Amino acid sequence: MELLLEENEILDLGEGLRGVTVLCQQGCCWLTQSGDSRDHILHPGGRFTVQSKGQVLVTASAACRIRLQSETLRSPRSSFWRQLCCEL
Repeated sequence: MELLLEENEILDLGEGLRGVTVLCQQGCCWLTQSGDSRDHILHPGGRFTVQSKGQVLVTASAACRIRLQSETLRSPRSSFWRQLCCEL
């Protein structure tokens, strides 16, 4: 799934996304996850794979294009975002 964010736009991806990878394809974004004390800045080509079940927020530092992808199989118990990622 590909998403376009305007500068300063915040996207709440929710929680329960362990294993989903956020790829920055264009622009720049700042990614933070509850339970992770680090913040992650992604530039074109940068990626972050969600390692825990905490809520994930993405903020566009500049207009950006990100791609969400996952290698995990779709499960009826998965979150909405996880199901969308797995349909790629």
